[in-house]
Amino acid sequence: MKQLTKALIPCGGKGTRMASLTHGGAKELLPIGGVPLVLRVMEECAASGARDVLIVSAPGKGDLEEIVREAAGSPGMPRTVQVVIQRAARGLADAIRMGRDFAGDDILGVALPDNLFISETPALQQLYDVYASTGKNVVAIVELTAENKDKYGPTAIYPGHLEGDQYIIDSIPDKGPRQSTFDLGGASSAFTGVGRYVFRPGVFSAIDEIDATLPSGKELDDIPVMQLLLRRNALTGCRIRGDFLDVGLPSGYKEANDRLGVPQR
Repeated sequence: MKQLTKALIPCGGKGTRMASLTHGGAKELLPIGGVPLVLRVMEECAASGARDVLIVSAPGKGDLEEIVREAAGSPGMPRTVQVVIQRAARGLADAIRMGRDFAGDDILGVALPDNLFISETPALQQLYDVYASTGKNVVAIVELTAENKDKYGPTAIYPGHLEGDQYIIDSIPDKGPRQSTFDLGGASSAFTGVGRYVFRPGVFSAIDEIDATLPSGKELDDIPVMQLLLRRNALTGCRIRGDFLDVGLPSGYKEANDRLGVPQR
């Protein structure tokens, strides 16, 4: 079974939902407890076994590139950090595909900087453990409740059931209307996929296959790719043990700082 030694962090987004806090800067550099968000995610990757990290950035984020490169090799950080530029924001699957040469024949962890987890075992490590037991591609799954749904961005309910920490996904819905927060559809709680993945090398051909069906210029999102993998019995879920913080929303960012060191007023 391949070890998790490489991880990709997509940093190409514009952060429009966080504009009131970023003031045009890179959202990935917003501090959480005094530490830039991207460095917290890099720490998680390193703690999960990833010695090498690829940052997929966007034009105009030179300050982000400088900070992640300087962090390489520091205590608790990956040994190496590479940066590539996603010239056009075509979607998450397009950003992941930029890691094809970086990943080679290895498995690839993917960690979105919009999401943080407070857990005893790093979230990406938890996904690797499910990969090691199943041999499948893995997406992180969290349970959201009616009480906290307004703290999380728009995502769809993933029907399925738990078998230990593995979440057997029955189906992955298409992206619907982009509401502002998670919609439980009247349920008291529901499971959904969030921004951690472990992918086998075959994910890149799956992305190519989906891309070939799209009209020119259409966003290349992760959902159709995961749907294809699921149809081929090549995808499963990992229920994350720990607390999920959606720091891509101002409310989630405030909660993360409240819990990790610096209360926001």
